[in-house]
Amino acid sequence: MLRHLRAPRGRSAVLSSALLAVLVAGACSDPFRLQATRLNVDVGLEGWALTGTAPTLPSVLIVPGFTMARPDAAGSFDLGFDIDATGKLVVLPVSSVVAAVAGSRPIGFVLPSQAFDAILEAPRSGYTSDSSLVLSVGDIFVTRISTAFCQFELRQEIYAKFRVDSIIPAERRYKIQAFINPNCGFRSFQTGVPEF
Repeated sequence: MLRHLRAPRGRSAVLSSALLAVLVAGACSDPFRLQATRLNVDVGLEGWALTGTAPTLPSVLIVPGFTMARPDAAGSFDLGFDIDATGKLVVLPVSSVVAAVAGSRPIGFVLPSQAFDAILEAPRSGYTSDSSLVLSVGDIFVTRISTAFCQFELRQEIYAKFRVDSIIPAERRYKIQAFINPNCGFRSFQTGVPEF
């Protein structure tokens, strides 16, 4: 003969309360909120000027891949770098270097007033689109780049901040520090996987 066992009332109430708390917590989070999946990248880059150097040397940057490369006619890069007659670094959007096969992509620049490490997120506004920058050693800039890398995403921009570390005009060479958020539409420059 089987006997039905009943849980003591106190235990049943505790289990019911715990289940209710889990359901309420789950209901408060937004299941449709975009989640970043890639780590932010802090990387030192070295390149050569677009002019006055061998065409085999890397002089353009593919921002989502954080890779210096040679320019190509298709415009599969984001930023180009040159050194002008006064020894300053010139940063150019892809549309100023080649006529990209896929058409033009807006690339905006902003010159922040804070120190590089103090910039914890990219600004929401204030970008000047498709112009060039002329920079000295120590200068900092932030970019908002519409990129093919994000073409199937809800938000299509990649944000990054840069600091010019050195310019060697005699060698047509430069070094820059980059902090890139490779998550489409995310503006945070915090270390790790960003929350926004």
